[in-house]
Amino acid sequence: MFKLLAVLALVGACVAHRFKGGHYRQTKDKDDYAYKSSSWEEAHEYDECPEFDDSYEEDAEGSGDTAKNGMHHFMSRHHPKLIEDTCINVDAGPVCPNFSREESGHCGFETVTIPKGWWMVADIDMADEMGVRNAYKDKIYYGYREPNKIRFMIPVIVKWHLEDGNRVKGELAMYVPPEHQEAPPASTTEKVKIEEWPETKVYVRPYGGYRDDEAFRKQFEHLRTALNDAKVSFDKSIEMEAGYTYLRYGRQRIEAMVIAN
Repeated sequence: MFKLLAVLALVGACVAHRFKGGHYRQTKDKDDYAYKSSSWEEAHEYDECPEFDDSYEEDAEGSGDTAKNGMHHFMSRHHPKLIEDTCINVDAGPVCPNFSREESGHCGFETVTIPKGWWMVADIDMADEMGVRNAYKDKIYYGYREPNKIRFMIPVIVKWHLEDGNRVKGELAMYVPPEHQEAPPASTTEKVKIEEWPETKVYVRPYGGYRDDEAFRKQFEHLRTALNDAKVSFDKSIEMEAGYTYLRYGRQRIEAMVIAN
């Protein structure tokens, strides 16, 4: 059962699987779930910029609307799930790597530092409508995690390479769990690379919803605008999506992310 659920844990920037077991609560059957939420201020480490009048920060949460994909029981835009409610410890160890978060000192974004570490990485087939899903299922899961008995970690990161503002190449990445960081198992397939990423500073905006929401794409525009207004330099050739939550169940958290120069 666990293996099946792990395979179905669709990512792509932003989907992420949560362990089934004593530390996992599937919230779709919780009557009081929908309105047990964080505030906007609690969900991130910044104030919203007043000029973003089309931002969802001041909107009321939905009351059980169905998502465009028809699969979610609570899918009007909503407050992103809190990091501390997502990056928990389970019996096997921490679910998230030790990202550090700090106030940016400016409206519209927060600053996150990703520690140096090993990641499993697979290319996304840009011609495949299900390219993100298959990069995880066919490559990361079947090609590396399952044969090496590697547990699931969040966030799942999708890195998009841009040319003239268009996404021309994509990679899906998952952090190698701490117990394997010193000596990660070698990949036996060319579909999965084991890469050591340097410590990286990124700027992010969290979002409560799905990666294919038009409003989520808008978060990248807001992020770039806020960074430019703050005169903060960032890499304009890459944008990333970091997914922290299990697709279709419960409150969501996906982050729009760019890399600091």
